[in-house]
Amino acid sequence: MRIGQFFSLKKGRVGQYLSPRVLVVRTPFRQSAGEKCYLGFKRLTEAQKFAQYLAVMGHTFQLRRGQMLPQNYEICLQGNSGLARQLAYWDRADNRSMGDSHDET
Repeated sequence: MRIGQFFSLKKGRVGQYLSPRVLVVRTPFRQSAGEKCYLGFKRLTEAQKFAQYLAVMGHTFQLRRGQMLPQNYEICLQGNSGLARQLAYWDRADNRSMGDSHDET
């Protein structure tokens, strides 16, 4: 996984890891398709806690087992790449402060 680098997901989709736990997927040549952000969590309780936060903020999301990210659970957030970028920034900052050995929420 290379942070910041675009890669093909086939069917016209491209992905970009913003951090080890944040992936943004776009379909650049389709106007109707939107952007999806995937946020990874190791534990279900962590994902549920963050999902509650997103629900209170009024975001549309789906909590499911990890399919796009290596973590066990992921939240698929429709659009809102600004939030994904902000979360990725804090995730990278946490990783730096923990010496790159920290990969949990």
